[in-house]
Amino acid sequence: MEITVDKIPAVAEHAASVSVHGLPEGVEIMMGLMGASLVLFILFVLPIWLFLHYRAKARREAPAPILGPDIAELAQIARIAERMERRLEAMETLMDADRPGWRR
Repeated sequence: MEITVDKIPAVAEHAASVSVHGLPEGVEIMMGLMGASLVLFILFVLPIWLFLHYRAKARREAPAPILGPDIAELAQIARIAERMERRLEAMETLMDADRPGWRR
């Protein structure tokens, strides 16, 4: 293989376009841009994305508000529970009088 004078500039240009890492300059520039894009994504886009995602998720899973009929039903359940508590206290009083050591 002969090296002619007209091939030397082409070889020299190729040698000049190879970086220290052995990669062409274009590839090295693209890797730098991809790295910078990744850093910007992690610093700015990802936190906002996560915040909006979990805020929307919390809104979807929020309990429904208690409406008028539900409030009335809850009040009725509370009255029934109070009556049951009074009956239980009366029964415990009777049991204490009848069998003093029944709670052990």
